[in-house]
Amino acid sequence: MELGTVVLFLKQVFSTLLSLLMMMSPAFGSNAESYSAKNSEELITSFAVVSDIHVETNNPESYDNLYAVLEGIKAGEDITTTVYTGDNTMNGQILESVFFYSAVKAIMPAENNFVLAGNHDFGNGDGDYERLRANYLANNALYLGNVIEKEYYYRVVDGCYMIMLCSEDPGTSYFTMGSEQFQWLKGVLEEAKQADAPVFVFNHFPLRYLGTQAVKSEITVDEFGKLLSDYDVELYVHGHIHNNVDGPDNFFKSYGVDCINLGRVTECTEYEAGNGIVVEVYDGEFVVRARDFIKGEWIEGLEYTYTID
Repeated sequence: MELGTVVLFLKQVFSTLLSLLMMMSPAFGSNAESYSAKNSEELITSFAVVSDIHVETNNPESYDNLYAVLEGIKAGEDITTTVYTGDNTMNGQILESVFFYSAVKAIMPAENNFVLAGNHDFGNGDGDYERLRANYLANNALYLGNVIEKEYYYRVVDGCYMIMLCSEDPGTSYFTMGSEQFQWLKGVLEEAKQADAPVFVFNHFPLRYLGTQAVKSEITVDEFGKLLSDYDVELYVHGHIHNNVDGPDNFFKSYGVDCINLGRVTECTEYEAGNGIVVEVYDGEFVVRARDFIKGEWIEGLEYTYTID
């Protein structure tokens, strides 16, 4: 039997055992209070977004928080998609990845689960990048049935284009983009334009983190920002910098594009773990509401309505 087949078999066995153990966790199968969209009858689609889960091998609390967050998302009666914007693991270790993907598979908070990679998922500059990259691609297929050929990809859900980006340099905490990914993105945006479809872009990194003097990116932040602006991208959502969910710079515009910075869902300076957002798409507009998925509460004062261009 080939080594790859053996590894796949062991992953499946371990995942099954882990799922059984998770069902014994106090956080698993919680009676999270259900919630719904503001106007379910006119809703086109609704998706939840969380970031920076940082599942860590020697931190059991991170597992409990992950289970509780997933259950909190699943309680949404109208949620069709969940997006995880990177740093799902602390170090990209195999055990951490298996715990994360097994939890998502066991709980299945939404019909669609789109996972992005952050710098920590690729070893945070200290690891075998090619192995971690291959592991990321394989886990998406094995656990979630989401077969992807590259770290960046897109899906169309209920007529909405959801684009997942990825840095091309795993050895830095900044975003780098090459011409190949840039041209691919331009092609997807052109396709969405021809379809007259809303576009939502997700990345682990903020726009302004696209390269520095010390960290070179083939594509500059001005080129990237102008592309998003030229194609009237509805929303750019990122994580990475762990700001509080109600921070003054968390809902803002950059290059004319509406942006949202998500805090670390499993740890926040002032808030308890569990914060993320729910996006509800309607004809001509979409509504963003911040939610504590563990407490099962909307976060007061953080609701925004945006026009779809």
